[in-house]
Amino acid sequence: MALIEDIINLLESQSGLTAKEICAILKLEPEREKDVYSALIKAAKVLRRKGRRLVMQPPRCKKCGFEFDKVKATRCPKCKSEWIEDARFFVD
Repeated sequence: MALIEDIINLLESQSGLTAKEICAILKLEPEREKDVYSALIKAAKVLRRKGRRLVMQPPRCKKCGFEFDKVKATRCPKCKSEWIEDARFFVD
């Protein structure tokens, strides 16, 4: 639960962070990025109970601008580029 609370507090103070940036700020190992994604799902539920919401700006291809509908993307289906901008998370 501490990770969830840390992520909520972080996103309330610094909006628009990626999972990698959250790991770096909280001094977590890069392998814990999966844990951050799991904690973000739980954080969304906690925020919803408080009348707030977690918003995700989806990943996007930096080459052609294609927006993905999932959280994690590795290759653009439109132009096949691997130059992908990570999803960003905000508290609204």
